[in-house]
Amino acid sequence: MKKPLFISQGVLQIIVGVSAAVSGLMLMAYPSGSLIQAPLEMLEGSPFTNFLVPGLILFFVNGIGQLVAASFTLRRKPAAALTGAVFGLGLMIWIFIQVNMIGGGHILQYSYFFVGVVETALAFLIAASGPETAKSVAASNVG
Repeated sequence: MKKPLFISQGVLQIIVGVSAAVSGLMLMAYPSGSLIQAPLEMLEGSPFTNFLVPGLILFFVNGIGQLVAASFTLRRKPAAALTGAVFGLGLMIWIFIQVNMIGGGHILQYSYFFVGVVETALAFLIAASGPETAKSVAASNVG
């Protein structure tokens, strides 16, 4: 049954999307990082002088992107598997780049990387379980 796969992936996407959008907005509003207690020294060795560009990327890609993916997933659109895989992999790439630019070791980095792995795995399970049709969605919602 595909319904639990869609629900699980959609919930993860909402959690990531909301947290990334809020964090991205905070970084854009206060590029010094002061609102989230992130010192600018964290960016030493990176191409950024403040958190504005990382905030923009976080807001639009991991925030809005994940929320759009969640809307596809929870409505069981044909693009749900593809967007889940793209944004799951994108989340893992985001964390990988973050760790390589500013360092790692924070529990949130491990947690979000793991969420990216799970989201990607769910996307592949959704894709492997076959195409979803309007008729099968209607039938699964009745019982």
